[in-house]
Amino acid sequence: MSEVLTFNTESNTVVKESEIVPLKIYSDAFGMLKEVMPEYTDKLPNNNMERFSKQMHLTRKMYNGIGLAANQCGIRARVFVIGTGDRDDFKITCINPRVVKESDNIVRDKEGCLSYPALHVTIGRPDNIDVEFTNEKGELVNMNLTGVTARCFLHELDHLNGVLMADRVGKTSMMMAKEKQMKRLKKFERNYKRGIRI
Repeated sequence: MSEVLTFNTESNTVVKESEIVPLKIYSDAFGMLKEVMPEYTDKLPNNNMERFSKQMHLTRKMYNGIGLAANQCGIRARVFVIGTGDRDDFKITCINPRVVKESDNIVRDKEGCLSYPALHVTIGRPDNIDVEFTNEKGELVNMNLTGVTARCFLHELDHLNGVLMADRVGKTSMMMAKEKQMKRLKKFERNYKRGIRI
């Protein structure tokens, strides 16, 4: 568990805010990753969404991810978060996100997913996209995203649309990726038992 601490400049004290608890991340066995998530319709801003946004970012960072969708945590809502940089140089919460425009230039690169530990597959995605979403404060945001951030946005949007990584690659590619996944997990387990942290 983690606590959110605020420094009160008037009294020069640290004030403990509501406790923020990390969320559990599920695999597709939970079933929700194969469903199209419903629009988030509650009026914004609200305390529930601001708290949920903090929980999502805390969970994403705890598992060293750059993106995390609500349905990966068992929440049925069109919401995901993205954060990149060592100190959260870039951090956004995307509510009811959509792609407005995407470039014709497709770049193939490896992707991983917090719901599928140690599984990496090569997926082709546009390298430049214009997107629109509402943030946790209820503000409509329009952004141009490129590179890894664009790829992450599209990956998380796939989650909200019920699209799995396996749906983006051929059967042979997925079979080979799963074989490598099992080797990585076995190596991790061996190192863990020997006390080696990687």
